[in-house]
Amino acid sequence: MDKKWLICIIIAIILGLAVGVGLAIYSSNSNKTKGLDILSEKELAGENTYNKNNVANEENEINALETSSKEENVSPNAIITKKIYYTACDHLKKESEEIPKELVNKSEQEIEKEFSGWKIEKFSPTEIVLYKEMSENCGEHYFVQEHNGVIGIYSIDEYGVKTLKEDTEIMVQYLPEEDIQNLKAGVELIGYNKLTEFLQDYE
Repeated sequence: MDKKWLICIIIAIILGLAVGVGLAIYSSNSNKTKGLDILSEKELAGENTYNKNNVANEENEINALETSSKEENVSPNAIITKKIYYTACDHLKKESEEIPKELVNKSEQEIEKEFSGWKIEKFSPTEIVLYKEMSENCGEHYFVQEHNGVIGIYSIDEYGVKTLKEDTEIMVQYLPEEDIQNLKAGVELIGYNKLTEFLQDYE
């Protein structure tokens, strides 16, 4: 056989092998790329689903918190405090007590209706603070003075007018001379507790 033909056949075989290998590599890379593309799309779809679920869960939690905060009701062990400012004597009275049974489980709006004329300064399941102003005397201005041989208790209204409320059983004549003179002149006291403490000193 002619050497030229032999060389041509060998070259043809080598080219055929090279083309075959090239096609095989190209086909393999193409399949890998497609696989990667599909995988990426699946992962992306999974991430989108995850994000959507997270957003939905967060929105549900926010809605639940807003609903629970709007629906706060009075607890059975709550304390209610009433603050009244009396403009006539410039005094603030504050009284606290356990919540009445009829107000348990009431909402803030329901409490507002129950106490029309009052301002709600604070509202929580365990504490309610109410406030209002009145243009009168607080009713706890007292004047203590000797009356018919005993200590008499007078109330003083916003105009300074004294009215006898009651006579005690404390005899003035048995008290020290200084106290007798003070009681003849009279002593003004503000607040029921102050009045009670004053009288206890002479009992």
